[in-house]
Amino acid sequence: MIFLRFARWVAVGLAIAGLIFLVPPVTVIESKAPQAQSLQVSAKDLQLTCSGPVVLAGGSSGTSVNSFRRLGNASIATTYSGASQTTLESIGGQKIIGYGIRQDVVGKLGGAGSAKVVDKTGTTEQGSSLLSVNQTQLVDDRSIKGLLAAPCIRPKSEFWLVGGSTSVGREALLILTNPSAVDATVDLSIFTENGSSHSAGLSGVSVRKNSTTVLPMSSFVLRAESIAVQIQSFGGSIIAVLQQKAIRGTKANGADYIFPSEVVAKESFFPGILVRGATDAAKYRKVSAAYSDVQNMLRVFVPGDQDANLTFQVIGTDSETFGTAISVKAPAGRVSDFEITGLKNGDYFGILTSDVPVRSSLRLVRAKSTGDKFVDFAWINSAQSFDSTRFVAVPNFGITKLSIVNPATKSVTVTLRIGGAVVKRNIAAASAEVVQLAKGLGVGISPSGLVYANLVIDSQGRVATLPVVDEKNISGQVTVSIH
Repeated sequence: MIFLRFARWVAVGLAIAGLIFLVPPVTVIESKAPQAQSLQVSAKDLQLTCSGPVVLAGGSSGTSVNSFRRLGNASIATTYSGASQTTLESIGGQKIIGYGIRQDVVGKLGGAGSAKVVDKTGTTEQGSSLLSVNQTQLVDDRSIKGLLAAPCIRPKSEFWLVGGSTSVGREALLILTNPSAVDATVDLSIFTENGSSHSAGLSGVSVRKNSTTVLPMSSFVLRAESIAVQIQSFGGSIIAVLQQKAIRGTKANGADYIFPSEVVAKESFFPGILVRGATDAAKYRKVSAAYSDVQNMLRVFVPGDQDANLTFQVIGTDSETFGTAISVKAPAGRVSDFEITGLKNGDYFGILTSDVPVRSSLRLVRAKSTGDKFVDFAWINSAQSFDSTRFVAVPNFGITKLSIVNPATKSVTVTLRIGGAVVKRNIAAASAEVVQLAKGLGVGISPSGLVYANLVIDSQGRVATLPVVDEKNISGQVTVSIH
């Protein structure tokens, strides 16, 4: 036994010796790690897409549940910087070569469409100074009446819309447009006064490439007074708007678009609360419950699980206009509406403060009870702040006014470039200015400090609003390592 153990030890020793002396040596080659390369990546060409004219449910017969058709044409206003080495491919198919001179273009649109600036150099600074496009439409049809307006925006993968209703006599249509060459799949999250909706069909909604899908919100939330919806797209990037209309009795009376808002904040500003027809609106409210919503109103969605304590101040733009204030609590995970009462005709702006971040919008109403009787409304999003130059395209019909809010504790000077004219306004601390604009001429807004702004459009007494936004694609440096 001892001999066997000894023999095994000898064998192991001989094997180790063979590995040491007989196996050829291994040469280890060392190499330096590859150097990372930094590459400058240009932003893709700026493209802004419009949802197109009003959509009517029911198809050509007016009775088909799943059919939709367009009504008339939307008016398109475009302002383009005309930067050298760029070309504007306008919505009407016209190509405009940039020679360093700003150009304002107006036209018509019968369906969804896009405007794009092609940049040969890939270095032109993007944003509203390069391209701004808006659409407006005044409709007078037995099934829908009102003034509707929306910005033409950059397709993205996520949007929030705060506004609309599916209560009795109210219709909300979600219009999803995919201008890309890739099909998109969309998931919806809908919130109402009762909390989150768990309806079937909220996920996997198909929006084919270069097409539009229309969804009646009543398919998901029936008789909801208050709506906020999150849209998430996978695959192709899309745009989204909510088309809202009111039927009072048997008559169409009021319509607007709810367009996306990116603002979720503890403090929000609402320029452009231009109240007209306050006495007439009060008369309508006394006539019938169908007119109970002919009232200015604040809407708030509180994300998360903490209730929000809110204060909303409405402030007049001059010493002759007196505002109001409300202090309320909004429950978490729900959409809440708060009436804004007591406002007489005049120009106002609003400030919303909250102890938790919220999403918000405001419904502005207009009414006339004699002669050309009507009721109309517009949804105002909380505005984006900016302290550098922004441009916005102005509709070529109606009366358009620019409302600018200075939230600071000191005055701000705002320089407005309207066509070839230059106008300067000094806006006192914590106040606002309202300036009427020229039809169809884009306006450049250059503030000396941070401001908020919205456009308010009036056509035949009907009302709509437009935001001052700054759409741009991202460029920059990318580090690449090759192994």
